[in-house]
Amino acid sequence: MTSILLTLLISYILLFLYSLRIRDNSIVDVFWGFGFVLIAFISFLGSGMWLHQIAITVLVLLWWARIVSHIGLRKFKDHKEDARYAKWREEWGNGWYFVIRSFLQVYMLQMILMIVVATAILVVNLEYIRTPNWFLIGWEFDVGRWLSVLILWIVIALAGLIFETIADRQLAEFAQTKKPGEIFTTWLYRYSRHPNYFGESMFWLGISLIALPYSYYGLVSFTVITILLLFVSGIPLQEARYAGRANWEEYKKKTSVFIPWWTRN
Repeated sequence: MTSILLTLLISYILLFLYSLRIRDNSIVDVFWGFGFVLIAFISFLGSGMWLHQIAITVLVLLWWARIVSHIGLRKFKDHKEDARYAKWREEWGNGWYFVIRSFLQVYMLQMILMIVVATAILVVNLEYIRTPNWFLIGWEFDVGRWLSVLILWIVIALAGLIFETIADRQLAEFAQTKKPGEIFTTWLYRYSRHPNYFGESMFWLGISLIALPYSYYGLVSFTVITILLLFVSGIPLQEARYAGRANWEEYKKKTSVFIPWWTRN
């Protein structure tokens, strides 16, 4: 665990110093996915490399690949600071106040959140010596049953990953042809205003379930990421951008905010 913490701390310090040079704090979002890869990979190297550890590590790699294709490539094309971070840069001004606040609020806070959200990964990869305690979910240990539910939980994680990938792709295609003031309300967005966030939450549910037989702490990953999406950095920020628009308010009345559901008339 010490090696993981030290690696993350050094990585975030270097990332922060680089952000000062290029004047762009939004590069921290690109690093978000890679940080989980570091956690998964380092913890996996010290594990027993059992099937469940291979599964959770590969799932994290696939999840990171989705982030690279969605956020990383977009960042590579835009070459500009995300609007949220640009606003903070304007509000915080220049000098040491900006430097200190950026380091603590943007970089160190994200590192702490990353470690918390990665709890399920750490539980699985660092607790390999312990036999799965199926009593936690009311079962006695059985190899056949263990394999069956592991496959089920992998499917849940993959389903969430595929769901959010499709949602992101649909939105990206719409953004290329949309007219000023137009909002996307079809395909997956007909059933949820934020299907990409729902898929993200579903992915971490699958990850947390893989960790559940080892510790209840595995559920921290799903719980924290879902709270962040619903109430902190996900849905609230996105919906604030469209608040007050007539077409958005109409869409909002008819469409589920998170869990996909039939459109209300």
